[in-house]
Amino acid sequence: MQNTKSILLLLFAFTATLQLHAEDKTGTVTTRFQLEIDNAKGANLRSQTKALVAMVEAKQMAAADQKAVELRRAYEAMFDKSLKQYTFQSQEEFKEFSKSSASKFEWIDWGYKECLQMQAFIAADRRDFPVALAILKTIESVAPVSAGTAAETGYILNQSGNPREGLSAYRRAQALSEKYASQRAYRAAALRGIGYSLIDLRRLDEAERIFLESLEIEPGNKTATNELAYIRAQHRSK
Repeated sequence: MQNTKSILLLLFAFTATLQLHAEDKTGTVTTRFQLEIDNAKGANLRSQTKALVAMVEAKQMAAADQKAVELRRAYEAMFDKSLKQYTFQSQEEFKEFSKSSASKFEWIDWGYKECLQMQAFIAADRRDFPVALAILKTIESVAPVSAGTAAETGYILNQSGNPREGLSAYRRAQALSEKYASQRAYRAAALRGIGYSLIDLRRLDEAERIFLESLEIEPGNKTATNELAYIRAQHRSK
């Protein structure tokens, strides 16, 4: 059935090249957005965040765990406790957020979100799902339109035996990936997550349709084709 380890690695695969700059339709970063990126709290810690991601990719989990704790403290020591903190991956996200929020906030560098993401991955890797979920909840509060965070939440809820809640989280990941261009890369993974949840709920026909839809985005994806083979084998055995 599902290769849960490969799913975990897929959903947490952010690569060491963090997306710290976003372009508008003309191919140039607008002055205000560029200024906010460059002046974001914690921008000076980007190199350390990249080093942390590299540790996780190299499976140096003990060292990465210690580094993540230290790096998170360094980010949070800069926060103004009288304000809320938010981070954005694209100008589109910033504009959308600005429409709905009139309150003052601090712009935190996207590297903080990536640091938390690595902490969640490390916790999930040792199957400490309550801790991983708590970290993901923190990420949602500072990066509310992160489709990757919603997808990871779905994965952990599924692994914790809550496929209905997992399905809801994956559907949120799908919605975010379709709404924001900056989150589009997560669309196929979100669909596969929906498919996994539907299999766990024994809704195989729906799962089959979802995996086929995911293959329209990422043709030949082995995880999706393996799940389709499993579903079809279940149908034949009836």
